Amino acid sequence: MPQRPGSVTFVAVLAYLNGILSIIGGVVMLFTRGAMTGAGNAGTEAGITTSAIISIILGIVILIVARGLLNGSAVSRGLVTVVMIINIFNGILLMFTLQFISGIIDILWAFLILALLFTRRANAFFASRQTT
Repeated sequence: MPQRPGSVTFVAVLAYLNGILSIIGGVVMLFTRGAMTGAGNAGTEAGITTSAIISIILGIVILIVARGLLNGSAVSRGLVTVVMIINIFNGILLMFTLQFISGIIDILWAFLILALLFTRRANAFFASRQTT
């Protein structure tokens, strides 16, 4: 059974960082939502609360997916692939809305992550985990 390649570990570490930062950001939003909205703006505060809760939930999901990558889960690899494909389309849309640099960065980032997840060693690693 092949060992986990460094490329998969690198992507999982990036996902862990992303998940942790999403959770921290959501918690910070929850605790500072009053200061962000000012007095008497319940609609805006509700929107910030919803956004914060979604950020925390997404952060937890990202942590689960990162753990799955480390364990060789094809489902986790598939989820990351789908998100990166969506990110490529988002990058293209950004380029058409005159946010050219942001679009290029999104596209390059997505291709980097996909390249790391689909190296020959990564393919062997994920394939070996599905037969056990």
